[in-house]
Amino acid sequence: TINSCATSRCFFGQFNMDSEIMQDQNVRKAVEMGIDKEGFCSVIMEGRGVPAKGAFPSSFSYGNDAVETVSYDPDGAKKLLEESGWADTDGDGYVDKDGQKLTINWLTYPTRLEQPKLAEYAQATLKDIGIDVQVNNTSDHRTFAENGDFDVYVSSTTTAPTGDPEYFFTTHCLDSSTKNRGGYHSDALEALEKQMAVTFDPTERASLATQMTQTILDDHAFVFASHLKMSMVSGKGVSGLVAHPSDYYEITADLDKE
Repeated sequence: TINSCATSRCFFGQFNMDSEIMQDQNVRKAVEMGIDKEGFCSVIMEGRGVPAKGAFPSSFSYGNDAVETVSYDPDGAKKLLEESGWADTDGDGYVDKDGQKLTINWLTYPTRLEQPKLAEYAQATLKDIGIDVQVNNTSDHRTFAENGDFDVYVSSTTTAPTGDPEYFFTTHCLDSSTKNRGGYHSDALEALEKQMAVTFDPTERASLATQMTQTILDDHAFVFASHLKMSMVSGKGVSGLVAHPSDYYEITADLDKE
């Protein structure tokens, strides 16, 4: 018996807000709109991924279905680049401005097999809109990330390991976050987190999480690609083994064997 669901293990990128190129929101949006998440999940991940809008899958009340962001739109991405003065003036297939080709440094690491594949796939689809992607796939990724030597840093994490949303924001999105590699700052997000820290009602926390996710999406500070689809396999006579979107809840009191 195989039981599957989309988990909060999310593959996502953080834009480097100190990068001159990435300080242009049109470029960040163009990168988001130039990545075919559906194709990555269905073809490259062979159905073992679910396209992501934000940090949490749709099974959470504050997940994908609760928020909105840009979708795959190569033509729209090209228009955004044109608005910012990027055009292919020399006919080499890549856009340029002031004699500089639009090249982005994509930092990732090989220990999650999906991440190098995502890098190569994004390299191909972003080339279609004129962006040159240079992939740095290295086990020494933390050194590069801490030094700010990247334009987009793509990693993966379990965004809600215990089923609560606050963990992702406190680790990746705030001024105090140890994994806020892109240096993202938002006054609105900081204020919402102060509310989250003293709110205990689950419904109210879910509402705050939705607002917080929408805030980072509206700022185009992150690009969320895919949620890992977890499959639990059980043999004859085993019951109660059910895939859960949070990692710690597969083995429960319902697990039984005849």
